[in-house]
Amino acid sequence: MDSGSTAGPVPADQRNVRRHNLGLVMRSISVTGWSTRARLATATGLTKATVSSLAGELIEAGLLTESGAQAKGATGRPGSVLEVNRQGHAGIGLEINVDYVAACVTDLGHRVRYHRVECVDNRTEHTASLNRLARMASAALRAAEEFELTPQGIAVAVPGIVEPERGRLLRAPNLDWTDLPIVDLLAERLGLAPTEIWLDNEANLAALGVLWFAGGSAWGDFVYVSSEIGVGAGIVTDGQMYRGARGFAGEIGHVSIDPSGEPCGCGGRGCIERYCGQEAILRSAGLPTDTATSTGNPDGPVTELLAALEREEQRAVRAVRRAGEALGVGLANVINVIDPDTVVLGGIFTPLAPWLVEPLTAALAGQAIAAPWSPPRVAVSSLGPEAAVRGAAGLVIEQMLSDPARITRSGQGLGNNRHV
Repeated sequence: MDSGSTAGPVPADQRNVRRHNLGLVMRSISVTGWSTRARLATATGLTKATVSSLAGELIEAGLLTESGAQAKGATGRPGSVLEVNRQGHAGIGLEINVDYVAACVTDLGHRVRYHRVECVDNRTEHTASLNRLARMASAALRAAEEFELTPQGIAVAVPGIVEPERGRLLRAPNLDWTDLPIVDLLAERLGLAPTEIWLDNEANLAALGVLWFAGGSAWGDFVYVSSEIGVGAGIVTDGQMYRGARGFAGEIGHVSIDPSGEPCGCGGRGCIERYCGQEAILRSAGLPTDTATSTGNPDGPVTELLAALEREEQRAVRAVRRAGEALGVGLANVINVIDPDTVVLGGIFTPLAPWLVEPLTAALAGQAIAAPWSPPRVAVSSLGPEAAVRGAAGLVIEQMLSDPARITRSGQGLGNNRHV
């Protein structure tokens, strides 16, 4: 809808229309990579005058840049090229896991400009871990400043059940944390407003990281499933995260594939996590089952497992194949319900994929009802353990692309650019 131009004060409904149109223009350029005012008018259905006004506002806010003439060969009168400003605003992503914390800075072009990981055990009282996370955030903010980028938000990935709207972690079993107002606690440490920080489950943010940073849009609707300590999933439909009525969708690790099977920490029996989680695979392969991630302990038992697989040691190969079969049975239940285009493997499933995919695919073929006519694709994420922290930074970027009006109104970054 075209907002046109008016004289004097702008009514609230027209402000909302303009806000929508700013997002329309910003999103259009983000998707295509570049555009001209004439092309934008055609793509969005807005008048050229409105597009010109909106583009001017976005340029002034540092969200777009304007350069040169349209490339030769384009039809019509040459026009100035509008592009996303990769030297303006940025998003900060943070991740806290069992044995590491991570941070990254991403610009509006989805380029990672800074990435840091610190290996440390967080299975302690939460105060020390949140202090550590705040120091990582401060380092990321300083890095953004050195790159002359203006951060517009912080998103935090945590391995547990969360209420994003209230910024609360309800339960993180592997951290042994319960009912913590993570956003409020982190905001207090950083001297920021809680509205400048977002919180989400690490599997959800990893799925979004795959969508935004690893070509996930080409996979259609997909289920991203990963394993480190536990097994989690993120469900993406129509380019959006599916969260369910209460925000708890994706807890695939606790889908039961054997009601009389092993007891699980969640209270159920025969959960997927008990058969294809990291601990289960290592135990089956005869390796130590230390509760550690491959990021926090890069020389640990997962590395030993990969070496054994490369040597074609049969116990290790059988352990991974059994895990692939169990994962395929569990995923078939999910596929029969939501019918995605693609299953995407992440976490330790990424390096295990050469031994995991074949039994997983065979199980899907035998259990997914539509498999004889339209078998789901199985893809492997290229992001590895960086998926969640990238998705966290990307969440801030997407907020800017979808609602650039919040930037054009303030013109400033986090805490009015007051870094801790």
